[in-house]
Amino acid sequence: MVEIRTATTDDLDAVGRVHAASRAAAYAGLVPPDALARVTPATQAEVWRQRMAASPAPSALLVAIEGGELVGFTHGTGREERAELDAIHLAPDRLGSGVGQALHDALLDEFVGWGCVRAELWVLRGNERAQAFYRRNGWAHDGRTSEHDVGGAVVPILGYARRL
Repeated sequence: MVEIRTATTDDLDAVGRVHAASRAAAYAGLVPPDALARVTPATQAEVWRQRMAASPAPSALLVAIEGGELVGFTHGTGREERAELDAIHLAPDRLGSGVGQALHDALLDEFVGWGCVRAELWVLRGNERAQAFYRRNGWAHDGRTSEHDVGGAVVPILGYARRL
């Protein structure tokens, strides 16, 4: 049974661990290996310390706990009627387990509670597993494209959106 709850600062080392492992697994072949090697549990924990300190309100960092272990997380922010899902990552061995779905659904509930009516996200171009997950959940590529830095490598990303 997975528990979804709001993260605390005590969770951030585990969030960094999951984030680094998730990126290594999901981005292999899409991001140069040397760039992925720079994405470590320590660097990602620091990223999340900074993000939690600077996240605008409303925002939520939710974690999934299974068997006492943090196995996934998601983060989103809201502004007026628009929300952004800006991270959802799982321990690689939890892919397909329903944990990602539980995190997704819990974050969208937060968005609705904030009064948002539209949600947006960015996904790495070529990350077909993530894109298929989002499409199953009512998201569609909205034509936006941009770039994102992963470990010093600039990679293409696609914008997705959905109504809430």
